[in-house]
Amino acid sequence: MSKQKTTWKDKQFKYRFLNDPLRIKQFKLDEQFLKKFVKSGKLLDIGCSTGEFVKYLNWQGETYGIETNKYAKRFAKKFMKFDKNILFKKKFFDVVIYRGTIQHLDLPIYYIKKTYEILKRNGYIIFLATPNTNSLLYRIKQNLPALNPSQNYYIPGCKDLSNILKNYNFKKITIEFPYLKTPYCRIVHDLFFFMLNIVSSRFYKHAFFGSMMNIAAKK
Repeated sequence: MSKQKTTWKDKQFKYRFLNDPLRIKQFKLDEQFLKKFVKSGKLLDIGCSTGEFVKYLNWQGETYGIETNKYAKRFAKKFMKFDKNILFKKKFFDVVIYRGTIQHLDLPIYYIKKTYEILKRNGYIIFLATPNTNSLLYRIKQNLPALNPSQNYYIPGCKDLSNILKNYNFKKITIEFPYLKTPYCRIVHDLFFFMLNIVSSRFYKHAFFGSMMNIAAKK
């Protein structure tokens, strides 16, 4: 396992206990996307935080996690296992989830390679709530609300991430930009701040079409 430095402070998990109404609404959309492709089996959540997303899913099958923050991991252990290492299992999982985490991994391409190896035949890799550098907002400002320089190693885009998946023999790649369905969408508000971002040197954080993406690919 990569020994990247933990950059997450305990206080950053304050609203990671199914106590954020907007996150819960987003979880519902993420669940709908996930279950288009796989509904049960052995699941691994990489960067699982407190395990709140997996707990929300009420998943039909064994659930496993990887998390570097000890505080968050202590809570996730109540309903997830942590004894299956991504580097040392072969053809074990039915689905591996990266929910808003691929940009925080110091060896993201290596993790994708190892994900292919640990998935069973016809298993899925799923990226949820992932920033997209091919978005219009990023092209204008070179920034997105979900990004934090002190915690980012790789900033993905829909084109390059899709190409990486193809290079590792993943197939049936599906990409979704869920902005209009999300609880964070406020069209008038977002358009206003998008215009401010065009004319100002300052970066105004706001949701916008294409800024976040979901990707699913099959082994």
